[in-house]
Amino acid sequence: MSLDAALSRAVARRHTAPIRKFKSKPVPAQTLSVFTRQWSALMSAGIPLSQAFELLSQNIVGSRAHQKAFGDTLQALRTEVNAGQSLHTAFQKHPQVFNQHYCSLLHAGESAGILDKILNRLADTLEAHAALKAKLKNALIYPVSILLIAVMVLVVILLWVVPVFEDVFKSMGASLPWATQQLINLSLWVGQWADILFGALLAFTILLSRAHQRSLKFQILFEKMIFHIPVMGPLLQNAMIVKWTQTLSALLQAGIPLAEALAPATAASVSPNLAQATLEMTERIQEGQSLSKAMSKSNLFSAMTIQMCAIGEETGSLDTMLERAAKLMESDVNQQIGNLSTLLEPVIMVVLGTLIGGILLALYMPIFNLGQVF
Repeated sequence: MSLDAALSRAVARRHTAPIRKFKSKPVPAQTLSVFTRQWSALMSAGIPLSQAFELLSQNIVGSRAHQKAFGDTLQALRTEVNAGQSLHTAFQKHPQVFNQHYCSLLHAGESAGILDKILNRLADTLEAHAALKAKLKNALIYPVSILLIAVMVLVVILLWVVPVFEDVFKSMGASLPWATQQLINLSLWVGQWADILFGALLAFTILLSRAHQRSLKFQILFEKMIFHIPVMGPLLQNAMIVKWTQTLSALLQAGIPLAEALAPATAASVSPNLAQATLEMTERIQEGQSLSKAMSKSNLFSAMTIQMCAIGEETGSLDTMLERAAKLMESDVNQQIGNLSTLLEPVIMVVLGTLIGGILLALYMPIFNLGQVF
C-alpha cells in the first residue's frame, strides 16, 4: 500500500469516526436567571457572543459542581456558535438547561434583531417564576417537616415507650382502660408489621414514581387528584396558570404568533393537564376560534383570566392584558400562600397536641386509677 493511500485512509477514518456529543447537566433556576440577566447586559454593551460566553463562564453563581457543569455548557455553546450555528439551534442542543420557552424567545430575538431586549424580558420571566417557586416551597416546607417529625415521634412512642408501660401494667395485675388497651394493641401491631409496612411503603413509592415518569395518562390523573386537595390544590393550579400566562405574554411581546407561542408557554408551566388543554386550544385556534373562547372550554382558567383575554383580543393588546392578568393572579397566589401559612400552623398544633395528649392520657390512666384505689 502506498503512503498516499495510507494517509487517505487514515483521514477518512478520522472524519467518519463518531463525534462525542456533550451532554449538559441541569442547573438551578437562580443560576439560569442570573446568567440571562448578565448576558442581557453584555449584549446591550455590544459585547460579541463568543466573548460574552467566555466572560459569563467565569462568573457563574452557585456551587462548584453547578459552576463546572454550566461552565462546560457555555464553552460548548461558544464552540457551536463559532462554528456557524444559529443561536437558538445551539441552545436547543442542551434541553436539560434551556427549555423550549427559552429557545423560542431566543429565536424570536435573533430573528427580529432585538436579542438584548428579549433577554431582559426573559430574565424578568425567569425571576418571576423562581420567586413564585420559592414562595410555594417555603409555604410547604414547614408543614411537611412538622408532619414528618410528628410521624417519627409517634413511631418511637409506639415501638419503645408503650412496651415499657405495658410491662409496668402487667406487674400491677389490674384491668386496663379501653383506651390504654387499644394503644397497647396498636403498639403490638406496629411492632409486628413495621418492617413489612416500611417495605410496602417504599415499594409503593418506587412504583408510583416510575409510573409517573413513564405514563402521561398517570401524570394527568395524579395532577388532577392534587388539584382537588382542599386549599393546597387550587393554590398549585393557580401557580401553574400564572407561569403559563407570564410566559405566553412574553412570547407574544417577542412577536411570536399565538398558535406557536402556546407550546413553549406550556413547557414553562410544567403541567400535563395544562399541556393537554393547550393542545386542544391550539386546534381550536387553528380552526378560527379566539383564545378566550378556546380557554373557556377548559376548567383550568378562572373567569377573570378568560375575560381579560377577551378584552385583549378585542383591543389588540392581548400580550398586555395577559401580563396584567398574570400580575393579578400572582398577587392572589401570594395572598393564598400567606393565608395557608397562617391556617396550617394552628391546625397542625391542634392535631399534634390531640394525638400526643391522647397517647399520654391513655398511658397514665391506669396509674391514675391505681392511685384512686389506694
